[in-house]
Amino acid sequence: MSSEIMSLEMNIFCLLLLIRILYQMYINREQNDHWNYFYHTIAWACVYLFMDVIWIMNVKHLLTFNKIQSGIFNSFYFCSLAMLVCSWYIYAQKTFHSTVFEHKKRLVLTFIPLIFFIGSSLVSYWTHGLFIIDQAGNYHRGKLLPFYFLILFAYILYLSIKAGYLSKKAKNYLYQKEYKVIARFSFLPFITALIQMTVDHLLIFNLGLTYSIFIAYNYFQQNLISLDPLTKINNREQLDIYLTTKMKENHQKKDLYLFLLDIDQFKKINDELGHVVGDQIILKITDILKQIAHLHNCFISRYGGDEFIIVCERDKNEEIMPVFNDLQRLFQQSHEGLPDFSVSIGYAKYDESLNYIPKFIEKADRYMYLNKNVKK
Repeated sequence: MSSEIMSLEMNIFCLLLLIRILYQMYINREQNDHWNYFYHTIAWACVYLFMDVIWIMNVKHLLTFNKIQSGIFNSFYFCSLAMLVCSWYIYAQKTFHSTVFEHKKRLVLTFIPLIFFIGSSLVSYWTHGLFIIDQAGNYHRGKLLPFYFLILFAYILYLSIKAGYLSKKAKNYLYQKEYKVIARFSFLPFITALIQMTVDHLLIFNLGLTYSIFIAYNYFQQNLISLDPLTKINNREQLDIYLTTKMKENHQKKDLYLFLLDIDQFKKINDELGHVVGDQIILKITDILKQIAHLHNCFISRYGGDEFIIVCERDKNEEIMPVFNDLQRLFQQSHEGLPDFSVSIGYAKYDESLNYIPKFIEKADRYMYLNKNVKK
C-alpha cells in the first residue's frame, strides 16, 4: 500500500474523530470565550483535514483538477492551515489574558506574518512560492514552502514557550494547568511538521495535530467534571486532589492555611425566599472568593451546599490575617439586589498532627463554629 493511501486513511480517521469532538462540543457548548475559541480551532482543523483528504485524492488521481482548479484549491488549502494557526493563536492569547488585542498597532503587527502567508497562498499560482501547478494540473512543492511553514510554526513555538514560562510563573492552580496544556499542545505538531518537511512521502503532521487537539479537548472535559456546576469553581474532588498534593509537600519554606466558610441560616433563606435567591447568594459569594483568589493566589472550591473552602500558601512567618481581613471587608460591603446575609469563617494552619484531610478541615470547622456562636 502506497504512503499516500495510508495517509488518506489516517486523515479520514483523524477527520472523523475531530468532527465527533466538534459535535460533542456543540451540543455541550458553554457560554464562555475559552470554549468558543477552542471550538473554532477544531472547526478550522476539520476544514484543513477535509481539504488535505481532497489533496491526497487529487495526488492519487482519484479526483482530477485542471490547472486552474488545482491552483484555486491549493490556495485555499494553505489558507485553511493559516486560519487554523490563527484561531489557536487567538485562543492561547486570550487564555494568557494578553493585552495584544487591546492595542490596534500591536494587533496589526502580530498578524502581519499570517496575512503575508495568506496573501502568498492566494498568489502562489503565479509566483510559485508555496506550490507549483504544472500543465497537467499536478501539484509540486514551491521552493519557499519550508520558509512559509516556518512562519506558521513560529507562532505555535512562541505560544508553547510563552505558556511554559507562564505556567512556572503563575501561582494560581487553574492557570498553571491551562498554561501547561497550551505548552504541550504545540510540541507534537511542531516536531511532526519538521519531519514532514524534511522527509518526502511521510505525511504525519495531521496525526500529531489531531492527537494534540484530543489532549486539549480531554483537558476541557476534565475541567467540566472537576468544576461545581453552579459556581464553576473547583468541586470537592478537586479540593481533595489539591490538598493531598499540598499536604505531602515539604512545608519547611511555606505555611499552609485552610479557610472554611458557611452561610449563616442558609436553610431559612431558602425556605423563606426560595432556592433562586439562595443560588444568587451562592454566586455572589463565589465572586468574592474569586477576588480573594486573585488578590492572594489562593485555591478556592465549593465544599458542600453552602460551604466553601479557600486554601492559601504563605511564606514562613508571613501573616495570614490580610486574607481574613479582606474576606470580612468584601462580605461587609453592600450586596445590591440581594437580601442581607452573613457568613461565618474559620481557618486552620496545617501541621503534622493534621495528617489527613478531614482532620485539617475539622480544625477550621471548630474555629468557624466558635465564630458562628459569637453571633448568636
